Amino acid sequence: MFVIRGTQKLLKEWETEPLHVDIYPPLNSWHAGLFLLNRRKNIVFMHDISRLSVTLFGIKKSQYKNLPALFVQALKELMISEGFDEQIVEAYTQEGGQMLATTTNRHSVMVTLDEIIFIMKELDMEHGCELEKNQWNNRIVFKTDQYKYPIDVFKELLEKHYQVESS
Repeated sequence: MFVIRGTQKLLKEWETEPLHVDIYPPLNSWHAGLFLLNRRKNIVFMHDISRLSVTLFGIKKSQYKNLPALFVQALKELMISEGFDEQIVEAYTQEGGQMLATTTNRHSVMVTLDEIIFIMKELDMEHGCELEKNQWNNRIVFKTDQYKYPIDVFKELLEKHYQVESS
């Protein structure tokens, strides 16, 4: 199960009542925020540890009821395109089949999430498909990730986690 720590704006738009979740495995914890780009609503999800981001572009009101499935599908596509092991992709994305919505709790994650939103707005990100945009966003080095790409940190985390479980 994933915990989605949404901004107030996102939780209101999603029409979901946030649950109080204090402790949860960091591997399954994501922050999310809503932003406008070219008069379209977009949602960016950011993994708490690796700062990997997955953005859903052009979300319509009717799609909010399928938000967990849309997020997991976009995450799965990104992971496959980046050469993740198929078993790891399946194991991790299956955990995301259910989601708990709660409020944000880490300022450092929100600052990095805001940086990604700022970059997408400044570059206007109209070129390329959604997958290419998500790949590009995860090739930005953040200080919080010990100067590594978020995609590489995320891959290392999952490989370490699932190797331990399969031993």
